[in-house]
Amino acid sequence: MCRDSFVYLVGIPLAEEYFRKYKFVSAIDAFRKLRDEPDSELLDIRDRKNVKFLGSPNLMMLKKEVVPVEFKEGNEDGFVKKVLERFEDAENTVVFILDSFDGNSMKVAELLFKNGFKEAYAIKGGVRGQQGWMAIQDTLLPPPLQNKFPPSSLFIP
Repeated sequence: MCRDSFVYLVGIPLAEEYFRKYKFVSAIDAFRKLRDEPDSELLDIRDRKNVKFLGSPNLMMLKKEVVPVEFKEGNEDGFVKKVLERFEDAENTVVFILDSFDGNSMKVAELLFKNGFKEAYAIKGGVRGQQGWMAIQDTLLPPPLQNKFPPSSLFIP
């Protein structure tokens, strides 16, 4: 009986999390999948002001472009409609969501998965977080994929 409780309390939740088609992934895992999987795309949900100040990741080396669609809480239906207009084959697309940190990215990942995307992943740390896109770019990404972000001393650790 104790073994059955363990399966229900630990095993099943772990399996559900592992196989779930929307969840957090590290920035480097997102980069690797963007590089290796032709059906993967990067969706930047930050507001225009943030994108203008920091720019978006450069994916030219991967022959991909970042898809910018600003997410505003309270306009989920309008957001989903705009995103679906930008992706012709959502049901076969794995989308990685980039936010400033990771505030709305998981909500957006779940929203997009439930609206037809094959898989949707929130990038842990977003652009500016501790292990986000900016943190990995200097050491892990080749120079053509690095943005010319302002010096890291301008960002909150």
